[in-house]
Amino acid sequence: MKRSTAIITLLVMLPFTVFFAVETWSALTDHFSQLAAWFANHKRAYYPWFMWVTAGAIIFPLMNKFWEKNIKFIKTSTHEHAHAIVAILLLQRVHSIHAEDKGSGMVTTSGNLRLGYLVTLAPYCFPFYTIGFMMLRSIIIPTYYPIIDLVIGFTIGLHIVCFKEQTGNYQPDIQKFPLWFSYSYIAAILVFITCLLLTAFLPTVNIFTAFKVFALDLWQYLSAIFK
Repeated sequence: MKRSTAIITLLVMLPFTVFFAVETWSALTDHFSQLAAWFANHKRAYYPWFMWVTAGAIIFPLMNKFWEKNIKFIKTSTHEHAHAIVAILLLQRVHSIHAEDKGSGMVTTSGNLRLGYLVTLAPYCFPFYTIGFMMLRSIIIPTYYPIIDLVIGFTIGLHIVCFKEQTGNYQPDIQKFPLWFSYSYIAAILVFITCLLLTAFLPTVNIFTAFKVFALDLWQYLSAIFK
């Protein structure tokens, strides 16, 4: 009885889930295109920000190219700490974090595993260093923006390199779920994070208020569908 009920529930909910996922993805991409257009029309005002962030984003890939062996541990450690941070945010208990300069690592956690995919796929779509420094940017005076923007760009470069080197069908994390789910989830979260970060650079907005701005925009988009 329980199995048949679960199957019926799945069949009933599947169309609604697919519809919501498609529309949410459309809302994300629409918000991203609006932000891109806004920044394109305000190039001069935001050129310093763009310059420092871009410079930082270039520095790490260059360092990785010339000192790859020395930086490999940093990339592995970043991967494992992403697992751990999301696990902590989900109120799981982290028992150990292990990372080696050879590229292997492991995080041991326990607790509520219902949202385990959030922890498993976190390293591929959760640039926690970038978000952390964006939080710091929201409380410092503008005089120090060039320095913090350079660091933010550096962390973006770190995530890009890690994503390029660590994402693939061979990864146990990605194999843990159907490939279509893993890659769809990663892509959606990356678009969401990108929109959030760009929103946080708008005038009078920071990483904290960006959540509100983005959520209201998403709600207005989805609400318009049902009118």
